[in-house]
Amino acid sequence: MVKRILLVSSLFISGIMGFTPKEGIDKPIISGPVGTSTDKPSLNLSTGLSQDKPTPGTGHIGKIAMDYFVSPIYGPFKVGDSDFNATFTYRADIDNQQILERLRIFTASGELLNANTMPAKTYEDNALEEVTFLVPIHNCLSVKGITLKFEILAKSNRAILKTYSATIYPVSTPNNTYQYYRNNIYQSLPIGFYGDGHEMKSIKETISFSNLGDYLESDYYYRLDVKDKGFSYESDFPLTYKSLNLRFEDHENLFPYYTHDANDNVIIPLDIQNNRGRLSFKYKTNFYINKRTLETGDIYREGFIFSPSFYLPINGKERFDNKILYLDFVEFSKSKITFSYPLRYISGKAIVGTAPEGEYYVSGGIAND
Repeated sequence: MVKRILLVSSLFISGIMGFTPKEGIDKPIISGPVGTSTDKPSLNLSTGLSQDKPTPGTGHIGKIAMDYFVSPIYGPFKVGDSDFNATFTYRADIDNQQILERLRIFTASGELLNANTMPAKTYEDNALEEVTFLVPIHNCLSVKGITLKFEILAKSNRAILKTYSATIYPVSTPNNTYQYYRNNIYQSLPIGFYGDGHEMKSIKETISFSNLGDYLESDYYYRLDVKDKGFSYESDFPLTYKSLNLRFEDHENLFPYYTHDANDNVIIPLDIQNNRGRLSFKYKTNFYINKRTLETGDIYREGFIFSPSFYLPINGKERFDNKILYLDFVEFSKSKITFSYPLRYISGKAIVGTAPEGEYYVSGGIAND
């Protein structure tokens, strides 16, 4: 007689299918604006899963089967990935009997794509068991989605004692304009799954850029700050991206000591920070500032000092006013979102500057960072 079954799936991926963060934030965060570039350790921005793995055999009292393990995340899928091994670890409160373990893959319309049943084995009540299935990657790439079902059956009559299932899709990169992201919340299809100790769950990505607004300002000390700009990201996947930059044209040559590209653009690399659950932008590199003129450079020069802040030159604030700056997102998140988000710079009243610009006239100066 079946009393109760609890499943935890553990997926050990061969090839390049899985994603394992190398280091970074190890405590899940429920929604917030942050992330990391793909050439650095990834930030885990998952929603409600601990990455701790208790010792097998613990968390079991008498005849009561208790959750004790959280599996790694599996997915997303893409063409070119390898076949992979899916390993399920489970503990079931079942009377001693012969059982079968089976993994089946179906199309969205219910057509069976693949079925793999392991040889029968004797299951002892509440024992910890593990089974591994080889999954062909081509079964996972249907654009209409697939459903995976892990099943435990009684050998005597092949009755299904328990089924754990998840519906997933391959990654589909969106092609939306910045207006879409400004006015809408983006949500992906389910592109991965995991077993959480109770069930097999599909994983989506939900991203909102609505907090970016339309403007970017500098503070009283001429610092062009991005820390107040952020977005929200909600998923069990760690947030990754290929590149993230602040970009603007400098035809006026207000930044002669900063490297420009072939189109006279100043490109400032950005990173994403987590401040007690609040996710926002920060500069990825530091700068060198002329403490008399506030001219900003990206390499050291005589008369310049080190600073984590990017400054506008003292006499250039009005010339910089109404300039359009762009946040360039490249292959952002597992959905590989790429777009440029425009922000208009507006100047405020400064306390540092020439007499017409500032509330107080000073010949130059730099704020303490």
